[in-house]
Amino acid sequence: MKYAIFGDIHANLEALQAVLDETQRLGVDHYLCIGDIVGYNADPGACLDLLRSLPLQGVVMGNHDDQASSDDELVGFNQQAAFAIEWTRRNLTEEQRAYLRNLRLTMQLGKITIVHATLDSPRRWGYIFDKLSAGASFSYQFSQLCFCGHSHVPLAFEKFGTIQGGKYSEIKIQPGHKYLINVGSVGQPRDGDWRSAFAVYDTDENRVVLHRIPYDIKTAQEKIIAAGLPERLAARLERGA
Repeated sequence: MKYAIFGDIHANLEALQAVLDETQRLGVDHYLCIGDIVGYNADPGACLDLLRSLPLQGVVMGNHDDQASSDDELVGFNQQAAFAIEWTRRNLTEEQRAYLRNLRLTMQLGKITIVHATLDSPRRWGYIFDKLSAGASFSYQFSQLCFCGHSHVPLAFEKFGTIQGGKYSEIKIQPGHKYLINVGSVGQPRDGDWRSAFAVYDTDENRVVLHRIPYDIKTAQEKIIAAGLPERLAARLERGA
């Protein structure tokens, strides 16, 4: 069985559609979303509707989903992100906002856990970039595999006595080992590669593979500008930053 694990879509419909086209080509059976469906880009409602049409096994809340579904004062966001969230609030229906509002922070499905940020304190929206922060999450990980996002940078950490980690393209899952895997971002990669990122977990082969897929970036940028969103949000897409 094959699972596609993806997230940080950030309302980028062109990127999401390209990823879903590729998952169909790969013969994916089920989908898991690690959150941040909305924010930054110009198609929050369309991305949410498309996601909900999939055979989703699980989806969790990201920090942009949290804020876009709330009317609370925005705290901890830069100017461009805050502007985009306010815009997103106005461009989602109340039913769509209610869906986001009711998402869980973490979800465990057998040997797989999904979370947007960290397992040790999921609503603080911390980042996992090193072995120390990975270790804190491992302390709360009760499944062999945990998939996360939030940083928009694909990294993987393996725990078997000690913790090792870094960039990855393919991981062979070993018995008795635990894995914490960031699947990167569909809609706004930040690792210097503009292409959409997602992972596929093949349960028959016990293997996780990172995929990078090009998409119609020009159309996504044009939509950002036409919507009146900050031009910097369009420019950063082509830099993968």
